[in-house]
Amino acid sequence: MRTDNGKWRLKKVKTNRYDGDQTVLFHTLSGDLHILSPIAEAVLDILGKTPAAAPDIIDQVCNQLDLQRTKDLENQLLWLLQEMDESGLIERAAP
Repeated sequence: MRTDNGKWRLKKVKTNRYDGDQTVLFHTLSGDLHILSPIAEAVLDILGKTPAAAPDIIDQVCNQLDLQRTKDLENQLLWLLQEMDESGLIERAAP
């Protein structure tokens, strides 16, 4: 999967947290509910603060969740960004 220096940003979504250990996200445009993994939750938290490029998102997720950065994890996070984009949760930020 290719990486580039383009930045991602969060689209307008509303999140609700239940029991402190699980995040359920309601996508206002589609009406869909998403149960987020800790990694997906971290990505949305990061992008909720400021747009970020994929390498920066990967670094921040690893730091936030105390994960070792591996090629496999990088690929999974790039795939997750693509999936979140296709679901309408995030989008490419204008340069």
